[in-house]
Amino acid sequence: MQILTEIEINAEADKIWQTIIDFAAYDSWNPIMQKVTGKPHKGDEVSFSIVVLPGVFLPITACKVLVADAKERHLRWKGPAIPIVKEVLSGEHFFMVQEKSPGKCRFIHGENFTGIMAPILNPVLSQRLTALYGQMNQALKIRCEEYSA
Repeated sequence: MQILTEIEINAEADKIWQTIIDFAAYDSWNPIMQKVTGKPHKGDEVSFSIVVLPGVFLPITACKVLVADAKERHLRWKGPAIPIVKEVLSGEHFFMVQEKSPGKCRFIHGENFTGIMAPILNPVLSQRLTALYGQMNQALKIRCEEYSA
């Protein structure tokens, strides 16, 4: 099961990439991912909280960074890394920045879910996460365009 969203951002690719990998600043602009810890380096772990409803946070811990490629502007992690939990439901989250022309990029944001609960939860996850990821994409667009103007 895959969630896939994208948005066009009128900013330089490096600006978007730097915003994505600056986990410490997420609380100031990101409406769905908060309290991000860890480093965007391959092999490292990241943890964060997702805002599922106003004031309701779902902690996501021990996600392993699979790709952190500054040249390709591609960040990907998979979690949780807890053996029994990942068999039930695991997500491989990804961000990609694709330069379309100078100062104009496509930001691709999504997640691939696996595990025995993925097919059962597909309708709920697809609807809710597509909306949440869209909110994050819009916030990223505003932040990057605001600082690029």
